[in-house]
Amino acid sequence: MNTYLTTLGWWNLIGSIFMISFLKPAFGKKVFNEWTKIMKTAYEPGYWGRFWLAWVIGLNIFFALINIFSVHWGYEEVKKFCIICDLAAYILFTGLAVWGLKAGRCGSGIYSVFVVFGIWIGWGIIVLVK
Repeated sequence: MNTYLTTLGWWNLIGSIFMISFLKPAFGKKVFNEWTKIMKTAYEPGYWGRFWLAWVIGLNIFFALINIFSVHWGYEEVKKFCIICDLAAYILFTGLAVWGLKAGRCGSGIYSVFVVFGIWIGWGIIVLVK
């Protein structure tokens, strides 16, 4: 449980720091349209897109730190609650990826998120069941 929470926390913290670079549209286009081909449409966040991105980065940092610090708090109930929330988030992200595929907005790179999300979901379920 501790390993899962710590690893997921650091994964999301590092990912959040990397997401700051998406505030620059040119770099976001490279990542989403050219390198990973996750998006079919051109990455252009605009004002509200940047606002949303900043909000997501902040929340993701907060939840990453909660995961990391929950290990040191020593309350099993809090750890389990964090894992349940993590699972809910990754299940929602998976649904969003499916929706993006059905809507025709995602490119071939979107399939990689099913692998990444599947690993986090599977590991989280295993940790909860033990």
